[in-house]
Amino acid sequence: MPTWIPVTVALSLLVIALSFLAIAVGILVTLRSLDRSLKPAFKSLAAAAESTEKVAALIRREGEGLTDTTKRVRESINGGLEKVEGRLQDLDALYEVLYEELKETGLEAGVMMRRLRRPGSWWGRIRRFVG
Repeated sequence: MPTWIPVTVALSLLVIALSFLAIAVGILVTLRSLDRSLKPAFKSLAAAAESTEKVAALIRREGEGLTDTTKRVRESINGGLEKVEGRLQDLDALYEVLYEELKETGLEAGVMMRRLRRPGSWWGRIRRFVG
């Protein structure tokens, strides 16, 4: 085997290795420049994510507050309805009593008027005497 073959193979391997090294250095330089140019974008994304988390927490707190408020309002309304229903029952009972009393008073007044209209009653005698 001629002596130039191993030297050529060695030089070829050296060129291949240096090519891979140049590719690696190129990739590192590209990544570093990309990191520098994308750093503000990443910071903006991080700030936007943080703002979104704050807004989500605020919405969660407001939602819980709204839920508590509606629960208190519902309990207050239910309590008020119970009071109104009790008062309506009392009013209905009072109406029934007043109705019975007015009915009895009306009947008594009718009976009294009938007695007063009779000619033989004392009112009839006073009317004839006066009139």
